[in-house]
Amino acid sequence: MSHPTIRTIVGAPATTQLDPNTTALIVVDIQNEYFSGMLPIPDGMTVLRQSNRLIALADRHNMAVFHIQHFAPASSPIFAEGSVMAEIHADVLRSPQHSLIKKGGPSSFAGTQLHAQLQARGIKTLIISGLMTNNCIAATTLDGAGLGYQNIVASDASATRDLDAGNGEVLNHKDIHRAILVGLSDAAAEVRTTDDILEFRFASA
Repeated sequence: MSHPTIRTIVGAPATTQLDPNTTALIVVDIQNEYFSGMLPIPDGMTVLRQSNRLIALADRHNMAVFHIQHFAPASSPIFAEGSVMAEIHADVLRSPQHSLIKKGGPSSFAGTQLHAQLQARGIKTLIISGLMTNNCIAATTLDGAGLGYQNIVASDASATRDLDAGNGEVLNHKDIHRAILVGLSDAAAEVRTTDDILEFRFASA
């Protein structure tokens, strides 16, 4: 029995080409908290490496890159503002031409200038990577779709952690990640691997 996505039903085409002038890479919350803090991500280093490949691609094509950094109050046990754990991981590729957006909630859009800055640049398509799939990646993708952006989520440049199900069961991070991506692919995003994205054709910058 077939269970097509809404995107399939409405005939949404698979991306094969991007215009770097109207595309931005959004790198969400690759911060120390997910590596050496209280929220370790088993596949965190894979996400970092794959995101760096996407950043390098964006830089080669003069594509806009936005680093998203989550902050909580200084008294918070996680992502405390001013703490080492809230800092972006030192191995993430950074460049002066990249932009930094600071947020205090799951979505990279809520309460930030991200949408305004994307609109000012004429951005229509977002490539989204980072942490965590079930939280900030999902929230950012859904809000982006609601604002009219074409979203491409990099499946192997995003990840999450194991979670207690509340009944003694532990849900595996890979199962959670896959389920969230399948849900996003229904209507909010095209889900592609980093290799897929690196193989896209790019219009002349």
